[in-house]
Amino acid sequence: MRKFRTLLLAGALAVPLLAVPATMASAGAAPAAASTTAEPSGAAADGNYWVWEDTNRGGHSCGWSGNDSDWRTCGAGGNFNMNDRASSWWNNGYAGSFGDVRVYENIGYGGASTCAPNGGSGNIPWEWNDRISSHKWVTNCGF
Repeated sequence: MRKFRTLLLAGALAVPLLAVPATMASAGAAPAAASTTAEPSGAAADGNYWVWEDTNRGGHSCGWSGNDSDWRTCGAGGNFNMNDRASSWWNNGYAGSFGDVRVYENIGYGGASTCAPNGGSGNIPWEWNDRISSHKWVTNCGF
C-alpha cells in the first residue's frame, strides 16, 4: 500500500499547472528577474522560474529567482510586461525547500492560484493561458 501511495503522489506531482483554484496567504521576497532564454532539455537547475509569452517556449521570456507580485515589469531593467501574457513555463528552480512555484491570476498574489512543481515544464493549459499576474516560491505544491 505504501508503494502505491508513493506512486500516486509522484504521479500527482508530475501534473503541470493543475488548474485547481486555491488561495494562499501572501508573504515573500523582492522579485529578482532575468531576461535570457533558458533551454530545459538536460540543463542543470539555474534557480529560476521561466515563462514565455508564446507556446513551446516562444517569444519574449522572463525568469525569476525570487517572488514577484507584479508581472507588469520583468526582464532586464523591468522593461517587459508579462502580466496576463504567459503561455509556456519551466520551473528550473533548485530542488528542496522553496522549489515549487505558486502562480496567481492577480497582481499582489490575489485571486485563484495553481502550482508549478519543481522540474516541470510545458505549455500552460487553456484555463491559465494569458491569465497569470504574480508568483511566489513555495515549499510544496500540496497536490
